[in-house]
Amino acid sequence: MTTTASHVVLGGNGVIGRETLRALCELGERPASVGRRPSTLTGVHPVVIDLLRASDVSRALRGADVAYLTAGLPYSSRIWAEQWPVIVDNTIAAATEHGTHLVYFDNVYAYGLVDGVMTETTPRAPQSRKGRVRADALKALDHAATRGLTVTVGRSADFYGPAASTSVFNTFALDRIRAGRTGTWLFDADQPHSLTYTPDIGKALAILGTTAAGCGQTWHLPTAPALTGRQYIELAAGTEARTAVMGSATMRLGALFNPAAREALEMAYQNTNPYVFDSSSFERSFGVSPTPIASGIAESLAATRTR
Repeated sequence: MTTTASHVVLGGNGVIGRETLRALCELGERPASVGRRPSTLTGVHPVVIDLLRASDVSRALRGADVAYLTAGLPYSSRIWAEQWPVIVDNTIAAATEHGTHLVYFDNVYAYGLVDGVMTETTPRAPQSRKGRVRADALKALDHAATRGLTVTVGRSADFYGPAASTSVFNTFALDRIRAGRTGTWLFDADQPHSLTYTPDIGKALAILGTTAAGCGQTWHLPTAPALTGRQYIELAAGTEARTAVMGSATMRLGALFNPAAREALEMAYQNTNPYVFDSSSFERSFGVSPTPIASGIAESLAATRTR
C-alpha cells in the first residue's frame, strides 16, 4: 500500500512508535503508522507491510516528507544481527529513493562502557553483540548521508513509561510493585542510571521531524537527571520500600535456562557502572524539559493499573 502521509512512522505499533504518532497528531499531522498489523490509534493512517521487504518499505515511503524508524525487535542478539541490518538498509534505500528525511531512533549500545557522562560526542566503542549491530547501523547511516540522504538521529537512555512492556524497569519494578510485590533492580541498585520517559521520546522525535533546527544532527532526547535503582523504586513504592536486587550470580544461573537472562548478561556493564545520559543540548536548543521522574512513574503505574 502506498501512503499519502507526509509523516510515516515505521514500527508504529511499538511503544515508541505509538508515542511518536500521538505527538505528531497533537501537532496537527495525520501520520501513517506502518507495521505488520493495522494501527488502532485514532487519527492515523494504518499501513500494513513487512519492513524486511525492500519493495514494501519503498511503497510505504513514497510521497513521505519524513520517516521515523522506531521499530523494535525481540531482545535477541541473533535476531538483531539477522534482521536489523536488513530493516536499516531497506529504510535507507527507500528514503534515498524518495528524498525522505529519515529520523532514526537509537539507543546507547554503540557507546559501550562509558567512563563519565554520555553526550552526543561520546565515541562509539561497542563491547556487546547488540552494540556492534547498532554501531554498524550507524555506519550505514553515515555512509548514506554522504550520498545525499538527510538523517537525524534521536537517541535515548533505557526507557520506561505507560505501556512500555519491554522496559526492564516496567517489568521488574513497576509491574511487580503494582501487583503488591517487591520492586527489583538488576545487578547494582546503588549506581546512578538514567531512564528516559517514552512520551518524552515521542514528542522529541516529532520535534526533530517537524522543525528544520537540528536536521541532520544527532541528539540526546530529553531525559531527567539520573537516580539510583533504589531511588527509583522508592519513588514508586514509598521511601520505606525494600529493593530486591537480582545479582550476577542469579543472572548467570538463570542464563543456563532462560534466553532473556543470557541476553541481559552481556549488557550488565550498564548496571554495574554509572550510566549517566546528558540531554542538555536538546533541552536548550528546543526549549523542552524532560518529565520529572516522580510524574513519569506515577503515570506509568496508573497505566499498569488500567491494564
